[in-house]
Amino acid sequence: MKCSLCKKEIDEHEAYEYRGFISCGEHFDEVIARVDRKRQEIISRHDSMSCPLKELDLRSDNPIGKANRELLKGSIEVCSKETLLEKDYRKGIL
Repeated sequence: MKCSLCKKEIDEHEAYEYRGFISCGEHFDEVIARVDRKRQEIISRHDSMSCPLKELDLRSDNPIGKANRELLKGSIEVCSKETLLEKDYRKGIL
């Protein structure tokens, strides 16, 4: 196993894990802080991108839902794509 922060090889009995990120004992607090910051940034970015779509009828097949989906298809597509930040987080990259 490798520490997500310092990349030092560590024995599994000496490793710590937080939200899927592996850490050595020396860097555990820093890994927690970085993971929490990265996670909050992902949440904030997604919220800001999806804010215009909140509470709009996008799922129903009535005329309003269809018109909203057509008018906002670009925004819907952008919100549905995974960002580089999300990919790194999912891969365990700090």
